[in-house]
Amino acid sequence: MIQHQVRGVFAVLDDCSFRVSEFDMLKGSDVHWWGSIGVDFENMTKGFVLSDHKLDTGFRNDIFAVNLRKNVSWDLVKVVSIWDVPTASDFGHVVLGNLGDGSEASEGMMNNGSGNEPTMFENCKKLSRDFRLRWTLRAEDNLIDIGLEAGTAIQDYMAFGWANPESSTPMLGGDVVVTGFTDEGLAFADDYYITRYSECMMTTEGFQGVCPDSFYEPAEADALVNNTELIYAHRKDGGVICSVSADVEFS
Repeated sequence: MIQHQVRGVFAVLDDCSFRVSEFDMLKGSDVHWWGSIGVDFENMTKGFVLSDHKLDTGFRNDIFAVNLRKNVSWDLVKVVSIWDVPTASDFGHVVLGNLGDGSEASEGMMNNGSGNEPTMFENCKKLSRDFRLRWTLRAEDNLIDIGLEAGTAIQDYMAFGWANPESSTPMLGGDVVVTGFTDEGLAFADDYYITRYSECMMTTEGFQGVCPDSFYEPAEADALVNNTELIYAHRKDGGVICSVSADVEFS
């Protein structure tokens, strides 16, 4: 993920068109489907507009076909990208495979050039202007995969959790995963349990406040077990995505 949170599935349809599906992108100003012969910055800047199809709006889980311009053919293109002209920025790209005689489609994931495949989720909820939650429930494994996406400052973190349904005060008694990056640039994902709206401290009644699950003995409560695993994390151009997997129980 980058600042415009591009993701999707790309496939060449024929000599003149391609299809994108499960396509997400935040709105840009002067953004185009772009062709180049390489993913390095020099080749990208020497690229060209592939299609008259406009990318001047936001997309959410969309699917559509895109026609190439009449003067463009696949033999001129090795990389298809989403390119912002004013800032010379690559919002996301896919490297084409061998198209052969054009009868076989080349498929791939739109990615941000980090070298890692973006994580795909079945559901998405926009929680605020700069914060999105994605998730996929894997009931057969008693797991939920969660993706947190935000535009944040370097020192900021992201958090999400469930409140105790019996609580009359939001988030007290809630189990929360906190994700982000350390000052050294290392990604983390830790479980916290909220007993009061204060920093964690030791009292005569044990730890109170917003405390890591690891501070509690497993015997105190099953809900206080650190059951979250960091799967993927990436930061680029002011955008952050962290993907975690957590145990869930079904009743």
